[in-house]
Amino acid sequence: MQIPHGIDFSKFIKLVGEGEAQEIRSAGYWKNDLIERSYGEKITGDCLPWAKTFPLFRLRPGELTLWGGMNGHRKSMLVGQVMLNLLEDHKIAIASLEMKPTETLWRMCLQAAGTGNPSREFVERFSDYTDRNLLVYDQLDTVKSDKILGFVHYCASEMKCTHIVIDSLTKCGLGTADRDKEADFIDRLQWAAKSLNCHIHLVCHVRKPESRGEDYRPNKFDVRGAGQLVDLCDNLIIVWKDKKRESMKGVTLDMKNQEYFDKHTDQVLLIEKQRHGSWEGNVNLFFHGPSLQFTSEENRVKNLDEVIKRNS
Repeated sequence: MQIPHGIDFSKFIKLVGEGEAQEIRSAGYWKNDLIERSYGEKITGDCLPWAKTFPLFRLRPGELTLWGGMNGHRKSMLVGQVMLNLLEDHKIAIASLEMKPTETLWRMCLQAAGTGNPSREFVERFSDYTDRNLLVYDQLDTVKSDKILGFVHYCASEMKCTHIVIDSLTKCGLGTADRDKEADFIDRLQWAAKSLNCHIHLVCHVRKPESRGEDYRPNKFDVRGAGQLVDLCDNLIIVWKDKKRESMKGVTLDMKNQEYFDKHTDQVLLIEKQRHGSWEGNVNLFFHGPSLQFTSEENRVKNLDEVIKRNS
């Protein structure tokens, strides 16, 4: 998929400032929605890659999801797999400001192959497949927040992307101590998601535990930045890696450590907020190192070659 060179993303920022906010309609505009709602709450939206999450959590159009986690807890890698899972049916844009585009695509390629050593033929098919529905913003390091907003508007309105990833908040040109600017940026992202009817994914960090160690599982109060980040987002998912279990792989364990290993998983998704869903809780996952794939069952990886062949 080709993007015209020299695009000025700033011209795609529409109705900036507080005037962005709303249109006013009479209540009858929502009559059909109200009738539909009277039949009972239904779970709608796009699924995460793991079947056990289907009845619990969805990614709905018009929402903003924060993906939080400590450094090294694989949040960007996991978000990449989520996007890979959606790619067959959706146009997706990724602004991975902390990693070169080739590395972002290579991670996804390994996850699609289910192996750490895909054949050249598979890599070529994967490249052709992603060229159909995936845009990658070719920028590294800090980018001004207005330009990020322009990127969002361009991808949603011009390229018809339904999922847009910004990785990460710390690279969006906002001062580390300027909480007001952070809150304003989040507010504008949420407005963009709603007005453009897309789902925006924003990767952020949580504070490092000072005395509790990395076995501490963060919660919504640990998200780094303005307090409004969690208040304004629709969903908050914290990605946590069990470093203790990971250190036990491939070594002989005593009874106590073996019991811990058997009862725990490599990765946990902590669903800390779901504004339009009733469920919050934990999703336990395993991690397959060679393919970088997150799975519901240990070492049960999936290969997406049939999907790729069908859509290339």
